[in-house]
Amino acid sequence: MSLFNKLFTPKIFFLLLKYSLGISIITGINTPTIMAAEEIVIYHGVASQSISVEELENFADTGKTSPSLKFVFNFSQQNPQFARYVLNQEFPLEAIWMANVLNTIPGNFFLGEISKRIHPKSKRASVEALRGSLVQSASEDSRVSLLEVLQNYPTQQVYVDGTVFSQPFKLLYIDF
Repeated sequence: MSLFNKLFTPKIFFLLLKYSLGISIITGINTPTIMAAEEIVIYHGVASQSISVEELENFADTGKTSPSLKFVFNFSQQNPQFARYVLNQEFPLEAIWMANVLNTIPGNFFLGEISKRIHPKSKRASVEALRGSLVQSASEDSRVSLLEVLQNYPTQQVYVDGTVFSQPFKLLYIDF
């Protein structure tokens, strides 16, 4: 097991998550939101399905799946209730603690890895877009969920790797 794998444990990941979101809050409080995502494109391999943010919000709130979401869950063989859990899972944040971490090399590395799975179509400025989305999400109630991050993404479309819902820790998988 490499030294990096020994150091990058789930506990360290969640500490980095808390720090990175807090810094985003502090650095982005005065940044106005220009736009928010209207459509989420969930891709799984070569297949993709567009879903409106409204459909995803309804699913997260009620558990009722739209035809588009049913297609995604059937195609990817994912459990809708687990996906709903992942969407609604909230993380409490301490802004100052997070601010100290996001301005570090590991904090930026963490955002870079997450932005490989949640990103704009062009994949350009994906770290900045993720940071902006996290800032907006955390600034409301000092809590962040995947659903809020998707709702507040600063592009009209946000692309999400569909395996995130069935394997949420794949979001954290880092290739070396």
